[in-house]
Order: sequence, then structure tokens, then C-alpha cells
Amino acid sequence: MKIKRKILLFSSVWLVIMLLFVNGAIYFLFQKNILDNDLNRVKDHAESVTEAVNRAISENETDFSSLLNAYLPPNGMIRIVTEENTSVANSAKEYDMRLVPTKFQNQQFSAIRTIEGTPYAVVSYPLIWTDGSIVMLEVTEKLEDSKRTIDTLLIVLLLASLFLLIPALFFGNMLSGIILTPIQAMTKTMKQIQQTGDYQKLQLQGNSKDELYTMGHTFNQMIDILEKNYQKQQQFVSDASHELKTPLTVIESYASMLKRWGMKKPELLEESVDAIYSESIRMKEMTEQMLELANAENDMVLKKETVDLRDLCKQAAHNMEVSFNRDIRLVDLGLTSPVLADTNRIKQLLYILLDNARKYSEAEVELELGETAGTCYFSVRDKGVGIPIEDLDKIYDRFYRVDKARNRDSGGAGLGLSIAKQIVDAHQGTIDFTSEEGQGTTVKVTLPKGTERTVNANEK
Repeated sequence: MKIKRKILLFSSVWLVIMLLFVNGAIYFLFQKNILDNDLNRVKDHAESVTEAVNRAISENETDFSSLLNAYLPPNGMIRIVTEENTSVANSAKEYDMRLVPTKFQNQQFSAIRTIEGTPYAVVSYPLIWTDGSIVMLEVTEKLEDSKRTIDTLLIVLLLASLFLLIPALFFGNMLSGIILTPIQAMTKTMKQIQQTGDYQKLQLQGNSKDELYTMGHTFNQMIDILEKNYQKQQQFVSDASHELKTPLTVIESYASMLKRWGMKKPELLEESVDAIYSESIRMKEMTEQMLELANAENDMVLKKETVDLRDLCKQAAHNMEVSFNRDIRLVDLGLTSPVLADTNRIKQLLYILLDNARKYSEAEVELELGETAGTCYFSVRDKGVGIPIEDLDKIYDRFYRVDKARNRDSGGAGLGLSIAKQIVDAHQGTIDFTSEEGQGTTVKVTLPKGTERTVNANEK
């Protein structure tokens, strides 16, 4: 069953149940109130008749028929019944009233009786008859007017329910259409995306900001993210294939030369082995970086702990000095506070920035440490070729190199800064570049201070 039919069925059934409950309560309460009022009125009248009969008995009067006629209700009957259920006096304007069955009661009695669909108010009082026996004076009144009023109320309630139910069904159908239209549009759009492969968005009407609008807006945002990720994936595959094509071509060319002349030319053998080894190492490093960068797209997992950033910088600088025989000067401007960070990721970040500075500069590299009111920072400064202003906003792009003609051995794969940006973002820090062509580049990384009790949204 479709949702639209479910909504209509559910709303209709509940509306009918509520109407039955409310209208039924109104009908029965109104009926009880009317009949109770009629019964009380007949009781008062019966009490007056009883007093009059008792007075007549005490005065030895015998014309009870005239007395009963004087108190006879417009649409009723008065009779005096013995213990044998026989009538000793009876007064009624309609003969049919005399046929109403009776039962002797030796105590006061009142009730509403329904005979052939018509309600009757019956009230009886016991009294002592002229011969000393106990008889029952019964006053009965046919409640036709009350029945007509109650029947009219029933018709009015039924018509009102019908008039409510029809518009409710109509507007329920309209409401289900309003609710389901965005869902149907979303389903249609998803099917078109599946069939054509083109990312499409919903056309949002108005600016109501209700849940349906929010759902459509969220769907469009999801499509934007999917399209953006797809474009990134396509660009990544394109760039990766382009970057891997060169070392593979070099390896293939040298392998082909080795196959043809390698054994005859020792100098070619040595050159080919070196070239193949170098390109293989570069391909390995590039592949590892690409895999790491791809994994970083899905919220980098951090193992945070309290880290002494000063000791970490000193260790990284020392390791780089020993590995590459380069001078790295450490400038401490008063860094004493710890940071809450992943030690291995911060080491990786330091190595990426120091390695970049080493590659693009022959002079000494400076590593500066410091802190402000709420943050700790370190900056890596080199005196290399610098970065043109127009390229500063592209340095985090994958495989991007400032100098396209630069030697690949010194320039790397162009993935390091993308990884560095991912690490800094995961730590909720900032990374800033300032550079001047021919003068050098400074990279400043700022991390928030913290302790092990610090709550970080990226920590898992």
C-alpha cells in the first residue's frame, strides 16, 4: 500500500473513531439530561397528585376519577393500582396509555421505560386506600417531544460528522500530496542520477524552512558533496595516472635498454640500475602518500595525548640534520605549555615542512617556537626560491608544484602540503604561508593548548 493511501486510511479511521466517540458522548449525555429533567418533572407532579389523593381519602371523598382528571398530564396517564395489579381508578386522554403494562410497587419508584421505541416517564407512590389496603398511585407520561428532540440531535450530529468527514478527506488528500511531492521529486531525481550519471538537484519552491524544505535542502547539499567528491576522485585518478606515467616510462625505457645493450655496456648498466632504483623509490613514496591522503579524507583518526611540542621540534630538527647533513636552527621564544595532539602526526607534519624547506633552500633552515594566550605555534623559515603570490592559494592542491620545470628529485610529488593541511585541520589548528620570491618562505602552524581532559571533536 502506498504511503498516500496509508495516510488517508489512517487519518480517516482515526477521524471516524474520534467523531463516533465525541458525538456519541454528546448524544448520550444530552439524552440523559433531557430524560432526567422529564423524570424529575413527572416526580414532582406525581407527588402533588399523591398529596391530593391522600387529602381526598382523609375527607372521605369518593369521586377519584374527577380528581385524577384534574391532575392528568397533557400526554399521560394517572392510575391507582392494587397489589393484584388491577386498576381501581384510571384517567388517560389516550386509550393506548391504558395498555401500558404496570407492576405493583409498595415503595416510591421512578424510571424511564421504553415501549416500542417511545420513552415513558413512570413514577409511583404507595398510599393507604379507603379500605385500609396499600395501593400504588402511578403517574405515566409519554415523552414524545423529548424523543423528537433527541432524534433531531442525532440527525444533526450525523450530518455534522458527514460534513466534517468529507472536507477532512479532501484536505487529507491535499496534505498527503504536499508531504509526498518532495519525496516523489527526490525519488525521481535519484532515478535520473542513477540512469544518466549526472548529479541533479531538487528545485525547491519558496522559502518555508519547514521539515520538507530542510529535507530537500539537505538532499541538495548531499548531492553537492557527492559531486565534489566525484570530481576530486576523477581529478585524483587523472593526476595520479599522470604522475605515475613518467617514472613508469623511465623504468620501461631503461629496462628496454638493459635488455638490448646492458651486458655489453657496463656504464649503461650502472646508469640504468640507478635510474630504475630512483624511480622505484619515488613511486613507492608517492603511492604511500596517495594512500595516506585518501585515508585522510575520512576523518583522520587521532590518538591524542599531552605532547611537549618543544621536545618534539628539537627531536625532528636533530633527525633532519643527521639524515641530510643540513643546519636547522631552533629558536625558542618561550614555549612552555603542552598541546593535546597525536605525537606521530605532529612528527609527520614537522618532517613534511622541514623536508620542504630543505629541498627548496640551500641555506640554513630556522625552526621557531612560541605560544600566545590560547595557542602554541612553530614556524619553519627557509631562504629559498619562494612562492609567487598567485600560487599561494594552490599550494595545498594535490600534485601541485610551484615550479613545473623543477627537477622531480628535489621537487617531490606535490602531496606533502595536502597531507600537512589534513593533519592541522584534524587538530583544529591553522597553517599559514608567507613567502616572497627569491627571499624565502615561512610556514606557521598554530595548535590549541590543552590537557588530557580537553574534549576534542576529532578525537576518536
